[in-house]
Order: sequence, then structure tokens, then C-alpha cells
Amino acid sequence: MVSIESRNDFLNFLETYKNILYPFYEIHDTLNLDSKINNIYSLVDNIYFDSLYFDVRNEFGNKKQLFLNLDHAIGIYNSTSKQKINPKITLLLSGFYNDIVVDKENIVLGVDYFLNKENKFKPRDLPLYVLERYTPHHMTSTALSTYLSQFNIVDDTDKTMLNEMISFGKLYYVVEKLLACEGQNIILGYSKDQLDIIEENEAFIYSFFLQNELFFKEGKLIKQKYLSERPSTFEISQSIPGRVGRWMGWKIVTSFMKKSTYTLEDLLKEDDYKKVFYNSNYKPI
Repeated sequence: MVSIESRNDFLNFLETYKNILYPFYEIHDTLNLDSKINNIYSLVDNIYFDSLYFDVRNEFGNKKQLFLNLDHAIGIYNSTSKQKINPKITLLLSGFYNDIVVDKENIVLGVDYFLNKENKFKPRDLPLYVLERYTPHHMTSTALSTYLSQFNIVDDTDKTMLNEMISFGKLYYVVEKLLACEGQNIILGYSKDQLDIIEENEAFIYSFFLQNELFFKEGKLIKQKYLSERPSTFEISQSIPGRVGRWMGWKIVTSFMKKSTYTLEDLLKEDDYKKVFYNSNYKPI
């Protein structure tokens, strides 16, 4: 743990770990560099930061399990992949500047975002229904899915709902296989009750997508209703949580992989969503 007692300490800290901290804090060499750094320093130079530090230390003082879980998951991925991955993992107390930033060599986690739900300190940039999955239990799967998203190949020229559904589904499937002991609801970002409700209504949700011809819709607004962060997918039912299109993408990919010989790397590189969809034989009705 690096001790920062002054602005000069903070500047030295930034320069020493520039390759990691500049991307995390979104620092660019601009005319407003001093102002930017002052704003960032103000997050750690305030009367609440010591209390936040002690809460983080109490929650994440033993970081061994997090590193073991990520190392084990990455080892499983590398066991069948041609392109090996070996990211450096950095835990950072940022004063709620950022939750997670990745590149091919790094996973940088703002651990203060992942304090338990009962903690008095909360980030102000996230709605409550999103904060439900910013807990210590979600940190490993969030870190892994964010990192692996860099390797998830998507056909950006295709604007259909189904293309994006499959994209999310591939990522969920890979993370699920790498974190075999983790609950599916954690990986998907739902509570157990929410996932139970979706699973119980799987046939109805699928029928709704078919009847409303949603799979091949291309409009941004219509896609947001079923793929983006929302407390509920009101169009289907008040009881169905948001992001239900991502969940269905995961179901389609899971069905596809039952008969596929793809490695996890192969799956992430597959950008032909029609191939995945039509060979999945996913029909829950």
C-alpha cells in the first residue's frame, strides 16, 4: 500500500506508475493537466478518505483469494488458447474515480466500488439497481468479463439486436466456464430471485421476442430496452429485470456450445452470430 501525505507524494505516485494510473484516471497531456490532477487529488485529500481506506482494508485486507481466483481462471483459459494472456492485477483505492480499467496487459480495479452493500460510502455515478452488483462477491467476475471483452470479436457492421445478444452471451459463457464455482446469477449480474424469475419465464420471454420480431431489430432505442441497464424490462413485465436480451444471448450461446468443439478462445473470436444462433437449436417453447 502506497502512503500519500501530500500533493507531491501524489504526483510522484502518478509518475511512478504512469502506465497504469494515467489510463485509470483518464489523464492526458493537455493544457488542463494541472487542473485535472488537482481534481483527482481532491478525491484522496478529503476528511472521509481515511475512513474509506480503513473500510477497504477491512474488506479486502486479504487479497490472496482474489488473485488466486483470477490466476486459476486465466490458467484454464490459457490451457486451450493459442494466444496466451497474463494480465497484471492492480488494486487501487481511488476515491470512487473509476471502477475498473483494462488493457491487454493490465486489470486495474478501483476496489472502493466493490465494498459491501451496507457500507456507508457509495459511488455517486451509479443508480441503486446497478450498485446491487458492485459487491465483493462480484469483483472477480466483473474483472474477468471486463478484461476478456477486449478479445470478444463482434461484427460492428451488423446492427441487429441478435448480434449484440450473442456478443454478450459469448462473454457470459466464457466467464461462467472459467469461474465454475461462481453462481450464475453473480456472473449475469442478477440476484438469485431475479434469475429465478427470468428462468421460470424463459418460454414466455422467448415467445415475446419472436412475436415482436425483436431479434433482427436495428434501432438504437428498441435495443436499449432489452440490452441496456434498466430496473425492469417493463415491455415484457414489471417483474422481469433489465438486460434480459443479454441473458437470452447467454442461453443461445450455451445451447450452441453443447454440440460445438470450440475452445473458449474460438468462441470469443466467432463473429458470425447467425452461425451461433441457427446452430444453437435454442427453442424453449
